[in-house]
Amino acid sequence: MANDMATGEVRPQTDDAAALLKDAEELESRAEHKERQAGAAWRSAEGAVFLERDAADFRERAAAKRAKAQQLCNPGHEVSQKEECRG
Repeated sequence: MANDMATGEVRPQTDDAAALLKDAEELESRAEHKERQAGAAWRSAEGAVFLERDAADFRERAAAKRAKAQQLCNPGHEVSQKEECRG
């Protein structure tokens, strides 16, 4: 169970995992958008570098959120990155 100290609400960890997975999907979507922008014909090479860096950062953050969600779904058990939380 996870506690929200601000509201005093107690909710299962699977809810937290679902929220983390949703955040990870949003970050992946933002990364794809940045990569499309970086690949645009009108984009300068310098601008593309910054967009690609941003995309990599979004993907890294998404991977971290997915890993945290896996830990919440399977405490004490290491799972592969592709396995999804079922709860």
